[in-house]
Amino acid sequence: MRRIPIPELLRNVGRPGFKRGFAAARTFVGRRVVVAVAAVALLALAPGATAGDAPLVNLSVYGTLGQNGWYVSNVTLNWSFSGPVHSSTGCSNTTLTADTPGTTFTCTATSLDRSTTMSLSKTIKLDKTPPTLSKLAVRAGTRRLDLSWVASSDTQVVQVLRASNARGGKSGLVYSGTRASFRDTRVKVGTRYRYTVTAIDQAGNRTAKTLAVSVRTLFEPMPSERVSRAPVLRWTPVKGAQYYNVQLVRGKKILSAWPATSHFQVPRSWVYGGHRYRLHRGAYRWYVWPGIGSRSANRYGRMLGGNSFVFSPG
Repeated sequence: MRRIPIPELLRNVGRPGFKRGFAAARTFVGRRVVVAVAAVALLALAPGATAGDAPLVNLSVYGTLGQNGWYVSNVTLNWSFSGPVHSSTGCSNTTLTADTPGTTFTCTATSLDRSTTMSLSKTIKLDKTPPTLSKLAVRAGTRRLDLSWVASSDTQVVQVLRASNARGGKSGLVYSGTRASFRDTRVKVGTRYRYTVTAIDQAGNRTAKTLAVSVRTLFEPMPSERVSRAPVLRWTPVKGAQYYNVQLVRGKKILSAWPATSHFQVPRSWVYGGHRYRLHRGAYRWYVWPGIGSRSANRYGRMLGGNSFVFSPG
């Protein structure tokens, strides 16, 4: 982002009784509009002096303005006078580099004939540090996706944008708030979604992270997810299915079960084909078919899909 100088000028135009000066500057950058309003300077006039004797104090502020009056880059303050002065304090040019909730700078100058003293103050709020965003994760459920994250304490709002590969799918904001999670129930099986989670602080600093996930019929464990204990296999129920056939494969089929619900707890050990098996460290694949009618009919629908997990006991 290009740094934009924001002049803040206060001028004594020499009119009798003039007490205050006000100036405004607008800088247009693309679609952004930065408005700077000059601080009000008070003139302390000595007895018998006129406003025309006061020194002209100018302040120019250079920095990138964020939101809510906060700057998000180093800020430089340049003081200047249009006329001779006898003395001045606090009028050295300075650059503010450290974050601050509010630091006030004051320049005070006295005219050459010592008849007039003028002070101009400016408070700078600076926040260059973006919030942090970590532990972005997603869990699938029955026709839903649950996103979660951890944002730093200075985060004011979290926004979630979603895009999909569905035909005619549009990207857009699906959540804006302060929670640490979001449940998306407007998803379709077989569609891949891309979520961008953005943490925004009071100054407008942003941190964003993105993840992509597909809504699968067989949704738990997640594909190739590492599990430390025998997992519960879960899938989206099929209308009309009376039961399901679940098969576990490691090189060859080592388990076949017929649960009546859309989930199955893999046992610690089991017998299949006359052999006893148990889970050992490594990768496994599993598949599910819906059963139609009674089990004795031995009638199955199309395979719902396949998934995998990695058994890694602690």
